[in-house]
Amino acid sequence: MKCSLLNRFLDFEFHDAQFNLKDCENDNLCVAVKYLNIHKSAKENPYEYDMEIAAAEIHFQNLQVSSFEPMRAYKLDDNGNLYTDEPQIIYKGSKAEEEFIAQLKRGISVYNIDMCEDERGVFWSITANGKICFTVSVSFDDAVVGWEEYCKKAWYELHRQYDYDITLDTPAGEQKTAVHIACDEENNADYLPSVSVSIKYEKEEIWGYGNDYLWIDAFADLQKKLPTNVKIKCCLVCKHGNMCPVGNFPNEIFCTKDVSITQKSDLFFYTEDDRERAERLRRYTDICESFDYQSPDFFTYNDWPG
Repeated sequence: MKCSLLNRFLDFEFHDAQFNLKDCENDNLCVAVKYLNIHKSAKENPYEYDMEIAAAEIHFQNLQVSSFEPMRAYKLDDNGNLYTDEPQIIYKGSKAEEEFIAQLKRGISVYNIDMCEDERGVFWSITANGKICFTVSVSFDDAVVGWEEYCKKAWYELHRQYDYDITLDTPAGEQKTAVHIACDEENNADYLPSVSVSIKYEKEEIWGYGNDYLWIDAFADLQKKLPTNVKIKCCLVCKHGNMCPVGNFPNEIFCTKDVSITQKSDLFFYTEDDRERAERLRRYTDICESFDYQSPDFFTYNDWPG
């Protein structure tokens, strides 16, 4: 395989990774793995995000299963406290290995793999769900994770939440309020992203929704749902807030309050030169003393519909 890591489970995020038994012989175990994510901090990952691996294999050498514990079902008592009336069962030795292999043959979803240590030494605790939910403790000489390619950002990279402050222009004057943005950032020809923007105004929670990966239609929908005498006041709706003429990212806008922009081509220098770009880059929700609303008689290269 093109990529492999030896004994570095901490470089991976196993949440909901699927394990299926591929081979088991003489204490050497091989599992096929889907939905495995590698952290962006791993040197083998060339991307700026945690990435999902298209398909992987894990080869365990001299795997030893020390215990296998089925999870018990819990209930709430009359006081709201959790309790269980099921007996605790912990399999050891060959019985533990037999139970673990049986689960792998059916296929399991792994919640997490944690490195632990006790008087016996270092071992790994695997919590998973197969035919039953269980925790298994294993040790091994070596574990090699191998894979060929990545398929997309990790699922948790695609579902982001952001919290900022935004200014509202209200009949009572300017008001700062918290704005919460939730977005699914997957973006391809067959998928429409989902974005929601919410604020509280006069004790009411107001939501805007959209499918534009730049978030702008969600902010515009929020504006429509506000009272007619309340306006969003920020860089996104400012006449000096311009977008990059060769492509924008969400929450990225450039302030040109000190230069004259009369056409799209005027923006190339200010958004492509590294120094200019860094100095002018703003978030949608930012605002300064030079704010002024967009108007038809002032050129602004910006997708805001107002």
